[in-house]
Amino acid sequence: MARIHKKPVQGTKALEMSMQDVMDGLYDSACYFAYRSTPDTLEILSIEPPKGDPFAMPTRKAKIHRIPIHRTTNIVDFLMAREEEQHQIGA
Repeated sequence: MARIHKKPVQGTKALEMSMQDVMDGLYDSACYFAYRSTPDTLEILSIEPPKGDPFAMPTRKAKIHRIPIHRTTNIVDFLMAREEEQHQIGA
C-alpha cells in the first residue's frame, strides 16, 4: 500500500484566521506604543505666575446703596420701615 502525502489546503477561513492574528498583533503593538511613558519628550521651559487675561473686560464697581438697620422688637414695624426706605431709594 502506497502512502500519499497531501499538503493541507489553505482555504479562505484559514487565511482569515491568519489575518485576524496579524491584526491583533498590530493592535497590541499600537496600544503598547501609545501608552508607553516617554519622559524625554516634555521639557518645562519656566514656571511663572500668570500675567493676566488680555481679553478681560475692564471691571466697574457697582453703585452700593446702604440701608440703615433699625432694630425693633415689632417685626411688622421693622418690615414696613424697610419697605418705605427701599421705596424712597428706588424713586
